Amino acid sequence: MPTNNFLQGKFIFLSQIIKIPVIDFATNKKIGYVADISVDLKEMYPRLNGLLVGRWLRWQRFYLSWKSVRKVVENKAVYIDYSPELFKNPATVPEEEILLKDILWDKQIVDISGSKVVRINDLHLLKEDLKLWVVHVDIGFTGLIRRLGWLGWVSFLVKLITSYELKDRLIPWKFVQPVSSKIGFNALALKIHQSKLSELHPADLADILIDLGIDERIAILKSLENGTAVRTFEELPMKIRLQVAGQVKHEYLVKLVIGMAIDEAVDLLSQLPQRRVNALLNHVPKEKAEQISRLLGLAERTAGSIMNTEFISAKLTDTAGAVLDKIKNESKKKESIYYIYVLDDSNILLGMVTLRQVLTSPLERVVSEFMHKRVAKVRVDTHIKDVAEVFYKYDFNIVPVVDKQNKIQGIITMKDAFESVFREIRQETEQVA
Repeated sequence: MPTNNFLQGKFIFLSQIIKIPVIDFATNKKIGYVADISVDLKEMYPRLNGLLVGRWLRWQRFYLSWKSVRKVVENKAVYIDYSPELFKNPATVPEEEILLKDILWDKQIVDISGSKVVRINDLHLLKEDLKLWVVHVDIGFTGLIRRLGWLGWVSFLVKLITSYELKDRLIPWKFVQPVSSKIGFNALALKIHQSKLSELHPADLADILIDLGIDERIAILKSLENGTAVRTFEELPMKIRLQVAGQVKHEYLVKLVIGMAIDEAVDLLSQLPQRRVNALLNHVPKEKAEQISRLLGLAERTAGSIMNTEFISAKLTDTAGAVLDKIKNESKKKESIYYIYVLDDSNILLGMVTLRQVLTSPLERVVSEFMHKRVAKVRVDTHIKDVAEVFYKYDFNIVPVVDKQNKIQGIITMKDAFESVFREIRQETEQVA
């Protein structure tokens, strides 16, 4: 699977470091080449600890602490603080560390039944300044040809002949573990059954951050452009979001809140002290601050407390073409574009059309001619358990939320509804226990 575009630049492959020159940062002179990289396996995602440097015209290799590294430019060079003292004695890798290339490249991954599954062709590393962690193993054909230096022209030929784009096949490191023997590490064990292998997808950045320390999470979030940081932050469990919120400066948290979806912002702020909430809302755009304040004032465990106020609406007299233009203009701002709610001038809900209806209707056809007049909906004060029942009954992905006058207030997604009701059930169980 390919790495998401918005994360490119945060990841590099081991093959982009191995065999590149090692250069003295002060003099720009070549010292040797990268023979291998060592890591400590104590953490969920192993962090790079050492550099094994080979010297040209010699067979000796020398171990350097990663603290000596000043700069890493993949496919080009690793720059170090050079000292002749570092190269007096051949390499001695600490016992608690393993060499990634020598130990893991070309090793088999075996499943829990002991069957050989696939071979490791490369390793995928998360990079934040000079800190690097092993986060995926690459089991795809792309990894093999990348190591051989053929990726560019092979990708070009494949795409030219078949229009097929080569993709990475990555397995999160958390699903594998080294299998040791008396002679060292000879394989990796897959922590789930082989039948599930095809269902694994590359973990996104948020999944990786979950298993890192709080300081590293914050450092990586801050290194991302704001839109990416917001999307990553929203994917984190609430407990971790609150930890981050408690550690970052006020100005940075304001930037996150401004970028978050309304319902996500409400979820976060509802867990923060009131003084902190007031301070944040004072620096959020007025319209968004008012929406958040209104939702925060609604009773917990009701539809209003979990709804999102961002949705697409239309008027009875709008044409299919006009609605389509509106979808194109607002799609990036709204949580869903599949359902378009038809409203009067007072925002009273009159009906609903789907994106499919809009796309398949003549552009000049008026919405009132093909809309659904009967719409499954919930009231703002509907309990979240009853909201979940509506999703079960009508099999919708999204349900609108209205007030007593049938004026639309927002929408609830199936994901948000079930996450809320399961959280409530878990809380009730814990109270009984």
